[in-house]
Order: sequence, then C-alpha cells, then structure tokens
Amino acid sequence: MANLLHALSKALNFRYTLVRPPDGAWGIPTEGGDWNGMIGMVKRNEADLALGPFGLTYSRSRVVDFSSPILIDYYRILVRRPRSEPDPLGFLRPFRWEVWVALVAGVGVLAVVLYLATLVPVQRGRGKELMGPLDQFLAQLWVVYGSLISQPFTFGGQAWRVAVAAWLVVALVVARSYSSALTSLLAVRNVPVRYNFLRQVIEDRQLHLVFEKATALVEHMSKVKSGVYRDLADTIGEGRAHFLASSALYDAAYSQVRAGSHALLVEDTTCRKVYSDDFTRHGRCDFYIGKEQYWPLIFCMIGRKGSPLLAAISQRIEQMVAQDLYFKWLGDELPNATACLGASTRVTVTEPYSITGLWGVFILFAGGMLAAVTALLCEHGAAVATSL
Repeated sequence: MANLLHALSKALNFRYTLVRPPDGAWGIPTEGGDWNGMIGMVKRNEADLALGPFGLTYSRSRVVDFSSPILIDYYRILVRRPRSEPDPLGFLRPFRWEVWVALVAGVGVLAVVLYLATLVPVQRGRGKELMGPLDQFLAQLWVVYGSLISQPFTFGGQAWRVAVAAWLVVALVVARSYSSALTSLLAVRNVPVRYNFLRQVIEDRQLHLVFEKATALVEHMSKVKSGVYRDLADTIGEGRAHFLASSALYDAAYSQVRAGSHALLVEDTTCRKVYSDDFTRHGRCDFYIGKEQYWPLIFCMIGRKGSPLLAAISQRIEQMVAQDLYFKWLGDELPNATACLGASTRVTVTEPYSITGLWGVFILFAGGMLAAVTALLCEHGAAVATSL
C-alpha cells in the first residue's frame, strides 16, 4: 500500500503526510454514534484519504467513499503447525473401535461354539475329574485367543470344522492387517490437523482467539443474532477473544500462536506474511493456515464523502490492478509465502522408540500381570479354604 500511495502521488502530482490514528484502529461505530479509527478521522475531515485497504461494507459506505477495488481477500485461521509426537496408545490405532468390538465378539462366539462341541470329561492332574463349565469355557476362550496370535491348537469337534476354518481365515487376515498397519504407524507418524474450519476453533474451549480490532468482521460480530458468527461473538463472553491493534498482531503470532494456545483470525494476506517472515528468519514451518476461507471482503482505499480525489484515484488504481502491479508489489513483500503451504502432515521416524512412545503397551502388560496375580491369589485362597 505504501508503493501504491507513492505511485498515486506521482501520477496525480500531490504531496502527503502520513498520520496514524491515535487508537490504532480501522474503524467501527462507537456507542455514541460516531466512528473510531481511520474511518472516524476521514468522516470528521481530520484526513483526506485513508490508505487501508478497507473492506467494503454497507455501513462504512454511508460515512465515507470507497475507491475502485484493489483486491478481494478472505479471512483464514492461523495456528501453530501440529508437531509430530509419539502416541503411547498407537498400538490401538490400526483398527477403529468397531473392528475391535467385532474382534472381541468373534473370539467370544467361537469360544462358546468350541465349548458346546467339547463337553466331554477331561483329565486334570493325576486324578480323573470333570472340568467345571466355567473352566471349560475359559480353556476354549484361551485356545481361540491363541489362534488369533498364530499359536497352534488341536480341535476334535468334526461337526464344527467349518466354523473353525472360517475363524482361522478371519484370524489370519486380522493378524496380518494389524501387523502391517502397526508397522506403518510406528515408522510414519501422521501429524494431526485440528483447526481447518471456523467451527473447530469455536468449539475448542481451551483455544484463545486473536482478532484485529475495529474491523468489518468485528462490527458484524457485534450485530449478528445467529449462526456461526454469533457463536464466534460468544467467545468474547467466554473470555477467549482478544482484540489487538494491527501493529501488535505479528508479535502475538510469533509468541502466543507459536506457543499453541492462541489462533489468529485475520485476512489471508496477513497469514501469508507471518508464514513468509517466519520462514525467512528461521527456515522452518511453525505455522499452519486452515483450509476454510470465510468473510470475503472487497478491499479499497477510502476518502471523504463527495471528495473529487476518489474518482482520479480510482482510475489509476484500475490501471495498476489491470497490469497486476499491485500483486507484484505484494509478492515482493512475501518472498517465502508458499514455502510452507505444501508442508507434509506425515513425518518419517528415524530415531529409536523411547518409553514415551510405548508406555501404553507396558501399562497393558502391567495390567495383565496384576490381573494374573489377583486370579492366582484367589485360586490359592479357594484351594486353602477347600482343604480346611
């Protein structure tokens, strides 16, 4: 925009003095009926033009005049790029919960089938005694579980051979699928992306939202009665919404957004500026721009109502936009804006796995050992009571 103003001053032969608004705001209506920020300065004849660019809205057009459009931009969500971290419960990820439930149900059903097929006396110890129904069922359950992890077993019930054969096919497919999928998950970690859409940032009550103050979006949030923007406005009452001047946005991005506690809700150009400058400084991709584009705005310069300057300025702006000069200047300011747009959400793991990534397996093992010791003590207690 500085380049644009300089080109306009040369083309139209005028000099200018830049004045910042005292409140550092773009401009929205105040409770007293006036306007704050740069729009208020132009409305009160404290400035001839305001550079902006400003999003064109009906309420603004009633108090100031807009030039021809410079560009169309959309709001986006800027958050910290998710980081690859070990998943202690990753051994459960190869299957969805429905598959695990079906697998457990299959083990139980086949155990019942084998139990019904093998209701015969079984020798145990040195004496001959009948194994109880519960012991019979648990023995068959153990056999079915063993087949699932490729342990051999002998089955003598000829009438149920089809059921057993079908189960062995299921066990083979499930075991090989699980093994292959688990190997892939351990070798390549998927980086979860949580904030692609506006609704997702609204529903995360732990995430704070950073807005640029006194913008067209903020004005709309103060008036809207329903819908997603009403829900977005409700974050103000929750204490999650923070409104900053333009000069403070980048510091917030490089500190609070990088820390992962905040999301920046600004125009796409501002998001790409953060991308570009951060990559230029550090050579890495620490930020992520959500997929959703929302709240589109036509951006223009503004001037006093009825100002003759706007017609001449609009003519020059149309020529610059037609020749793509403005976007050339914009590209010069964003040399690395596309460096991180194609950053992968998958990370190939080359370091050894640590206990941080595998403690879930050991917790499962410890739980199994505890259950086994408890069962052993109960059996021992029952045997002592019987002998007494």
